[in-house]
Amino acid sequence: MKNIIAAFAVLLAFAGLGYAEAPVSPSDRVVLPAEVVPERYDIKVRPNAQALTFAGEVEIAISVQEATDRIVLNGADLTIGSASLSGRPEPPKLVLDDTQQTATFVFEKPVEPGRYVLSIDYTGKIYQQAFGLFALDYDTPQGQHRALFTKFENSDARRFVPSWDEPGRKAVFALTVIVPQDEMAISNMPIVETTEVSGQQVAIRFAASPKMSSYLLFLALGDFERVSQKVGDTEVGVVVRRGETAKAKFALDAAVRLLGYYNDYFDTPYPLPKLDLVAAPGQSQRFGAMENWGAIFYFDYLLLLDPQLSTDRDKQDIFVTVAHEMAHQWFGDLVTMAWWDDLWLNEGFASWMENKTTDHFHPEWKIWLQAAASQQKAMDLDARSGTHPVVTPIHDVFQAAGAFDMITYQKGMAVVRMLEAYVGEDAFRAGVRTYIKKHAYSNAVTDDLWAEIDKASPLPVSEIAHDFTLQAGVPLILAEKASGGAKLSQQRFAVDDTSQIAQTWHTPVRVESAGGGAAWRGVVSAAAPATVTGPAADAAIVNVGQTGYFRVAYDPALWAPLAERFARLAPDDQLGLLNDSLALGEAGQTPMSAFLDLADRADAGADQIVLGTLADQLASIDFYYEGLPGRSAYRAFARDRLNPVLARLGWDVHPGEADNEALLRATILTKLGGFDDAAVIAEARRRFAAYLVNPDTLSGSTRQTVLNIVASNADPTTWEQIHSLAKAANSPTDKSRLYALLGASHDLVLADKALALALSDEPPATVGPVIIKSVSKVFPGHALDFALANRVAIEGMVGPNMRWRFFAQLAQSARDVATAEKLAAYAEAYVPVTARGDVTKAIASIRYSAKIISDRLPHVDSWITAHRN
Repeated sequence: MKNIIAAFAVLLAFAGLGYAEAPVSPSDRVVLPAEVVPERYDIKVRPNAQALTFAGEVEIAISVQEATDRIVLNGADLTIGSASLSGRPEPPKLVLDDTQQTATFVFEKPVEPGRYVLSIDYTGKIYQQAFGLFALDYDTPQGQHRALFTKFENSDARRFVPSWDEPGRKAVFALTVIVPQDEMAISNMPIVETTEVSGQQVAIRFAASPKMSSYLLFLALGDFERVSQKVGDTEVGVVVRRGETAKAKFALDAAVRLLGYYNDYFDTPYPLPKLDLVAAPGQSQRFGAMENWGAIFYFDYLLLLDPQLSTDRDKQDIFVTVAHEMAHQWFGDLVTMAWWDDLWLNEGFASWMENKTTDHFHPEWKIWLQAAASQQKAMDLDARSGTHPVVTPIHDVFQAAGAFDMITYQKGMAVVRMLEAYVGEDAFRAGVRTYIKKHAYSNAVTDDLWAEIDKASPLPVSEIAHDFTLQAGVPLILAEKASGGAKLSQQRFAVDDTSQIAQTWHTPVRVESAGGGAAWRGVVSAAAPATVTGPAADAAIVNVGQTGYFRVAYDPALWAPLAERFARLAPDDQLGLLNDSLALGEAGQTPMSAFLDLADRADAGADQIVLGTLADQLASIDFYYEGLPGRSAYRAFARDRLNPVLARLGWDVHPGEADNEALLRATILTKLGGFDDAAVIAEARRRFAAYLVNPDTLSGSTRQTVLNIVASNADPTTWEQIHSLAKAANSPTDKSRLYALLGASHDLVLADKALALALSDEPPATVGPVIIKSVSKVFPGHALDFALANRVAIEGMVGPNMRWRFFAQLAQSARDVATAEKLAAYAEAYVPVTARGDVTKAIASIRYSAKIISDRLPHVDSWITAHRN
């Protein structure tokens, strides 16, 4: 296409810097021509589930805006049999471009402006990984069954129907599917007609959808059951495999409550007549759920609650994920980003809303405290090479596939939360409501949202929002003791050469005295430092409440009183000090002793999320000690910090304990198992042995925790016992988790057995990549070597839009530069320039890990020697 050369030139510069100032010009995008606009698709498909093929027919009502001799649309892995255009007797010539995934219909004479119908007959593939139209197999007492589902984001609708497969090309979709009469079919809209085709098959016609983007189209087919409940005029349902309805109650109850909340929040009632939540066995390396309008797809583990197998974490994850995907029904489905540049409008907003609504319905879960962990991961990524702006330049759909990352989701979430805290809940909601109403059934860009919030807010938001969404990076607020108060200035927090990029943010900052009461609010930038005076400057907590997206570096005079009061601070501010001191310590900007001193001060009775975070942070440092002589002393320190918490919690649930106690117990036990705690490992093995005799002895979180510990410390006998459990498991989710545990052993011989098993026909098709990924968490370089040696087979296992990301993910936790070099060589040989974002991020992560090991661990060793002897 005419814009490809320009797009690649711009992208080469982008890939080299890992940074961009502003979204790319639309003229640089690799997109379809604008002369022809789709208005309606009438699609009829006949799947052959056993043969993994389907036949399709589509009539596309189009509007030709300018005379043209060709109609260009998207198609991938489709075989087009015939095509015709209404009013044109001659068939068009077909030109396929597999690289750009387009089908061009060329006519002898130009097609004049007007409305036409383009008719196409075609056939396609049913995949066995979760993209396009795909099949998932599962075991039942009657034998193995197969169900079909679709997943089209970001650009796989073109594998189901020739289409304008871009988010800005909204149209009406009317779907008919010919299926076995004893199976249930689900799509975005309700069924309006079922007619018999033969003695064994029926044609099911669904109501036409509202105007929507192609990636939101959905179809599921299988031996399903459905439970439902009315919410006003909307029927809310959960669709499950036959026999699973009891496990759907929690999700259905959540959806019913959430729909009322969202109808009120957006002040725009949910516009479709039904909303189904559809459960599927298996999993994907790409996603866990998908917000198809009116028919949200979930893998089982994010929708079904099994009292025997599900953990307390599963329960919370189900509610949070249902909240996330339902938020998309407005932010993403009703109003859709115009192009993938603004993907964050979908994902960042839904990630913020998932926490806002969960906190509303389940304040006891303290979800904002939990969300701090994912925000830290976004900050870690944002402080290295390979980061990108929230509103990021997307040149083609291959690059778009890499934009589904922590920056888009979690930094996006953090920016929304910060802006809501800055302008106030009422003004923010008013702006959102107007934005939704103004752009319903159409597309929008980020500035459309800021414009409406600016109108509703007494405080201008656009300048701040632009700083945090149009440039990459993390602001660093420097807090220094000054005459009569505390001086606040701003730099960039970065851990590599990206720190040389000059940047400024207008950063909303809230400061409060650790003694409580006095507060200061203001906007700090590199060009406009601020001085906090009065009571707020006494033991000043900067970013109190932790609603801002920035790090804070205190000078020693301001740090000392906070550290001394650490155990008395609010949990969110304890997290802020822990997170910032660890990040700054690892970067060498403050001493590692600052974090270690806080860890030493943490009280065993502190908030569950704070203690769980501390346990994760101690484990993250232990990760760097692989193969080093200082690990034994460090682990002794970590055990000393966590064992008092375990003594309070015990192994088993206490009557009336808080929901988050179970989460903390699982974390503490698992980390102690990883720190070679002999008593914990012995008790886990005892409980596992009893479980093998009588499975009723373990359930839920305790069962999973025991399995995690014994798998991590597995010997060959234990490995085979877990292998037997995996083969015998009836639940697809449990089967997947058990197979993943086979890759968790720290024995390299057992890791190799797991890798070989991943490429065999034994595990379900979606589970092989899970096993390899599990091995990579312990042996990342080894897992990458295995993947490179079996590249073709593994690329086939993970699908076309995931393969490059999968290789990067295998390597990203490595600690040696040699692995980074292997990954770079792989990218140079096989990864298009536009798709190298994940590789760049992984290489930056590996190089930073190596730097921490060489430069920072000696300081940890010195601190432990001085404080623990």
